[in-house]
Amino acid sequence: MAVRRTSLFATVAGVAAAGLLFGTGAAGAQPHHRLLDTTCTFEQFRAAAQQHAPDLAADPERMAKFEKVLDMSVEERHAKAAEMRERMGEIPPEKRERIRAWKESPEGQAEITAMRTVLDTCAQF
Repeated sequence: MAVRRTSLFATVAGVAAAGLLFGTGAAGAQPHHRLLDTTCTFEQFRAAAQQHAPDLAADPERMAKFEKVLDMSVEERHAKAAEMRERMGEIPPEKRERIRAWKESPEGQAEITAMRTVLDTCAQF
């Protein structure tokens, strides 16, 4: 169980590092709630990603991380996110700035938009 818990923590940490679970203020508070709250299965997520975010769908490492997150219930995801916030504490200013810069970059904006679309449409698959 410790291995699974550690790998789930690493998975959620990886997703959080991409700015998808924790925003950097109100502007960052969008896709992470969709990911935490989605009732889509991983299979639905994968189908939506294949249609709307083919680069994401083609990345087996990232898809494996999303599979681990989506294998958790909504309640488990919220609990894991709260646990991470407690463990991580305040995000250091330099990391917060890197996340902000990525979110404002064309690449970051494209990825955030694609992720929103995937999470907004996955229930249709």
